[in-house]
Amino acid sequence: MAKRPMYGMDIHNRTDYIAYQFQLFPLTFPLITVLAGAFYLLPTFVIVGKMVKIYYETSQRTTTVSIQRHLFLAFLLMQIANFFYILTDFMVVRIPATGILTSICAETQPNQMLKMPYLLAFISSYLSMLFPVIFCANRAIIVFFPKNHNEMCSKFMKLSLPLTVILPGCFTFFMIPAVGHCTQLTAPYPMGAVMFTLDLKVPINEYTHLLTSFFCTLFTFSINITMLIKVRHILFYKKSISRNANKNYKAELSLTITMISLFVPFFINALIVVLALRNPSLIGYILSIRPIFIDTATVFEPWAFYYTHPMFKRYKRKTTVSSSPIAMVVSSSGHSR
Repeated sequence: MAKRPMYGMDIHNRTDYIAYQFQLFPLTFPLITVLAGAFYLLPTFVIVGKMVKIYYETSQRTTTVSIQRHLFLAFLLMQIANFFYILTDFMVVRIPATGILTSICAETQPNQMLKMPYLLAFISSYLSMLFPVIFCANRAIIVFFPKNHNEMCSKFMKLSLPLTVILPGCFTFFMIPAVGHCTQLTAPYPMGAVMFTLDLKVPINEYTHLLTSFFCTLFTFSINITMLIKVRHILFYKKSISRNANKNYKAELSLTITMISLFVPFFINALIVVLALRNPSLIGYILSIRPIFIDTATVFEPWAFYYTHPMFKRYKRKTTVSSSPIAMVVSSSGHSR
């Protein structure tokens, strides 16, 4: 029986890894994960592209479509961060796990360049956690401060966007001196399935990532529960919006579905970090199923938002988005009928 490879084992200069030959067939699970990704990620990229087009068109010229611009921008930035996160996940884990880079990695001396995929992966991971916070905060401002939400959202975005870009750098600065190398993934990954990592001696990165995930999850969960209570009161008890109650309900349902899907990546990332700290031997099993949950949530968010929110259904019919307290609520304009 072949000796089971050790997780975290540096493969540099190991003859069995240098001699490793990648085989396309039979298809392995890591390879299927990479190939399948294109089929659902590319259409999702097109959907997000359509949203960007709508945002750009309403920004460049006067149209009969008005939107909650700051909320829409926060949503688009959140999706871009999610795509960036998945792309770096392909670079760090999914593609190396297929074995296609194993021989090259084994022959390459650990260096600063090998660190870059891992560093970018954590930067993108932090961005994918922070942008949902901005999205939820914008929505909360619109709901709780309906009279002057435009001014407040504008100030909030000017403050939060630079901070969101700076924070990932602060959280990962300690990685700068480290060098990158390739390590063998644990079971159920076979021998030759590797990933990029760093030579950090202490788990400071895991603790920082876990704390960030915890506080981001706590904030988004708390603010969403509070908003759900507030919005239900607006939808069902305020006579001022009774004329558009059905459209408002659909818009709010769309946003609620989107919000629920935000918690899947938070939960999976936190679970991976906890297991990495408590029982590293289980990381391989989590990494093998993680793409299913992460990609499902990332793909589901824009698709659910695009196909359930009235704004996108009515866009070509010159729909107007209401400036009511409910974020991005759609109401038909008088001349669109």
